[in-house]
Amino acid sequence: MSHSGTPVDPIETLTALRDVPEVCGAVVTEHVAADGRTALLGYVTGPDPALGTVRIRQYLTSLLPDYLIPEHLFVLEEFPLTPAGDYDLSALPEPPAESGPVNGYVAPRTPVEHRLADIIKELLRIDTVGIHDNYFALGGSSILATRLAAQIHEIFAVEVPLLEVLASPTVDELAQLIDQPTPSSRDVIAEAARR
Repeated sequence: MSHSGTPVDPIETLTALRDVPEVCGAVVTEHVAADGRTALLGYVTGPDPALGTVRIRQYLTSLLPDYLIPEHLFVLEEFPLTPAGDYDLSALPEPPAESGPVNGYVAPRTPVEHRLADIIKELLRIDTVGIHDNYFALGGSSILATRLAAQIHEIFAVEVPLLEVLASPTVDELAQLIDQPTPSSRDVIAEAARR
């Protein structure tokens, strides 16, 4: 997520990624999005890919400003190498197609995702939010994320800490956080999603 007017130095991001417990290696690259924004992409080896990137994002969020947190994080088994043994940056995975109603938009699939998308649309005053659209790329901030966390608590009766909201910047990731509560709150969530 670029910070308009502020030069982004990926060295700070790289240093923070390398300090994450269980990360063995890290690479940070810049990616120019279709709308001209420069976004940081982070790649790490070490963590179990099945665990996702929420814990890594939480760690970065506690250390770095929003614009230094990679818009997309990839957990790789190993880094692709050139014949000379250097990292082959051209072989690293690319982020999914740009978010937007025409190219790469993925509509909410579940009642929880629909409700979360509505909350984000209202907060950011935008018309469309797909489940893979990054909250920060859409114009969200840490300050607005406190309201997002409060609304999630109010609507779904689930306490999601602000750090977890910041570390899960898509509807898809937030829905996973909401879908992990205690069985007693499942009825409340189902009811909230129906509203």
